[in-house]
Amino acid sequence: MSLSKIIPLVMCLTSALTIYSNTALADHGSMGFGIGTASPIITQTGITLPAGMWVGGLIAQLTGFDTPSDSKLLGLKNNAVDDAHSDVHSLKSLFVPSVFAAYGVTDNWTLGIRLPYVQRFDLRSPNEHGDEILRQGDPGGFGGASLFGQYRFFHTDDNLNHLSLVVALTTPGKSNIQGVGHHGESESLETHSQPSGGAWNPAVGFSFTRAMGKVSLDSSILYTVATQGVQYTNLGDTFDYNVALSYAFVGIARNNLFVGSNNSSWTGILELNGQWQDRQKTAGLTDPNSGSNIIYLSPGIRYSGGKNWNTALSLGTPIVKNINGYQTPPDYRVTYRFVVAF
Repeated sequence: MSLSKIIPLVMCLTSALTIYSNTALADHGSMGFGIGTASPIITQTGITLPAGMWVGGLIAQLTGFDTPSDSKLLGLKNNAVDDAHSDVHSLKSLFVPSVFAAYGVTDNWTLGIRLPYVQRFDLRSPNEHGDEILRQGDPGGFGGASLFGQYRFFHTDDNLNHLSLVVALTTPGKSNIQGVGHHGESESLETHSQPSGGAWNPAVGFSFTRAMGKVSLDSSILYTVATQGVQYTNLGDTFDYNVALSYAFVGIARNNLFVGSNNSSWTGILELNGQWQDRQKTAGLTDPNSGSNIIYLSPGIRYSGGKNWNTALSLGTPIVKNINGYQTPPDYRVTYRFVVAF
């Protein structure tokens, strides 16, 4: 397929997904797992690492939620149409710091790993009788490693266009944190409130990069298949879709991987980051208060202080919040990255 056909196809596909995908559990993190050296902050780049290069760094994401009052939570439970709809909970914020590393096996093949820690704050839910709010604290723990590979199967001779296949596997993490149960006794928190669902979840997708002088375009899609984990629970498949424009304030961004060829210390970034998540099922029963489609508008800035490191900050505002049943809706999202290449 010619370049003139590939570029419009990828751009059209990404735009269509951004507009039309229409239903992620609202309090679960949506984190990219890319190498983080390219211009986007959340969107996966189509560029792979050069052979023999290592990168490592830190990614931290804080999501704040529009939390309901205790009386509203009790009202939601007591006025629910059935028992399934009455299982509601609330969360103040979700903080997910991660460390990651990646290695360029060849110029077209990159392997990496990301290790996240998942910390929730102010988890609340009504008790069994609907007359008291259970304060379940701030559960946190390691969320399970994400192993990923990226294979660049197309790039132009001028090195300005890149298209890659992305595969990943998320391993089980901590999934046995105790909290206050609906009857007041100590018991394991529900699976969706654990740092990990305790499942092995494979994923596959594509990422694309087009450099255009001072501007570069990146887009990525990733579909994750959720398998059954602890408490006979499947948290639901997810589909992540992203598009980003990056602008070099000084010089050009001819190659958005290396500062030495960019000749630009500051880069402005604007992203659309979306995630659709299917409904959760436990022991074959579907949770009506699960499944959603969230899209963030995420402006950001990146500073490159040298040829081998950069840091970036993104502030996300949800512009689409299609949520099934009642889930605590997101209010804002802050993403920070620090990356070193060697």
